Amino acid sequence: MSLHEMSPAGFIAAPAASQTGRYAEASDRTLVTWMCDGDTTAFEEIFRRYETRIVAYAARYINSTDLAKDICQEVFLKLIAKPPSTLIYDNLSPWLFRVTRNLAIDKRRRRKFEITGEDVGMMEAREDRTPLKTLTASNDAAVVRDLVNRLPDELREVVELRIDGGVSFKDIAIILDIPQGTALWRMHRAVEILRMQWRTYEPHKV
Repeated sequence: MSLHEMSPAGFIAAPAASQTGRYAEASDRTLVTWMCDGDTTAFEEIFRRYETRIVAYAARYINSTDLAKDICQEVFLKLIAKPPSTLIYDNLSPWLFRVTRNLAIDKRRRRKFEITGEDVGMMEAREDRTPLKTLTASNDAAVVRDLVNRLPDELREVVELRIDGGVSFKDIAIILDIPQGTALWRMHRAVEILRMQWRTYEPHKV
């Protein structure tokens, strides 16, 4: 019997409490491997290990805790979407902090444009977007809304809170009583499903 069970939404259900100790003891490389196999608990453990440090590091660049938290969310979404193929000494921190630094510098540069009015056109063109907003911008919003309505409930409610309500992932976690890492994971999974379904979209017939 396998250790985990796949849920209908496409990710692996959380393990029993007696099994959680193995996640805390696992190396970063092992956790990334499990994460790539769809194990949300492995991703949550990575998030738990690094969230506070990444927020603190990003805040040094942009002098804003709120923006640093936004950067932290972007970093982990990038980790889910395209994890590193190699790790230095089985350690994920060099990759995470390099991505954090790049995002923080980019956001600091855009904030400078906002304050000084420089390169406004370029700043607006590069405005931050969530993956779903990017999808919506490039396609028919009504079609995207129909596809969102077809998502499994646990994915759809995260999308609606994030996009329609503008709710932060931290608050989504509180509202839905789930770990913040799970909220990020569900958002990523929802976007993956929406992109796949867009290619074969057929409207519901009345």
